[in-house]
Amino acid sequence: MNLSRNVVLMCVFITSLQGSDGSRLPVSKTEKEKTLKQLEEIIHPLQNFYNTTGTEWVGNPVFSPYLDQMNSRASCTCQTMLLDRILKLYEEIFTEMSNNSEKKEVKNNLKNAVKEVEKLRRKFNGEQKLWKDLQDINLIKVKNGTVQKGALNDFLMVFDLAY
Repeated sequence: MNLSRNVVLMCVFITSLQGSDGSRLPVSKTEKEKTLKQLEEIIHPLQNFYNTTGTEWVGNPVFSPYLDQMNSRASCTCQTMLLDRILKLYEEIFTEMSNNSEKKEVKNNLKNAVKEVEKLRRKFNGEQKLWKDLQDINLIKVKNGTVQKGALNDFLMVFDLAY
């Protein structure tokens, strides 16, 4: 459950940086352009040094596949992500309790509770996908040279979106 704790901490941190409407901190366009230009001057020589500018790297992105989904997740908030995860755990708990119960009435009540939780969780499709993506991102092997080079190529795009 280390990932769960990390997600909670990330949400608290993000919330502390954001306004009440969840928007990013305001940044001037010229400040952003200046920073991106400075980063390009840092990243491009690194890409050349690690030989990541060739066509063989075009199909090896590390983080950019997740970027396309950012705009579609505007309604996802930390609170709803956490709520979805809690509901998922209720599904697992009630299922486990049902499997361990010998009383038919208790078993049926727990199964009915699971069905209601499942119906409710259908409202959280975006959060479920986001949770899966966070788990997948957490599994990225940072000590892998191919991953490192692919991440180097993704960096300016990720930084630009996050800025």
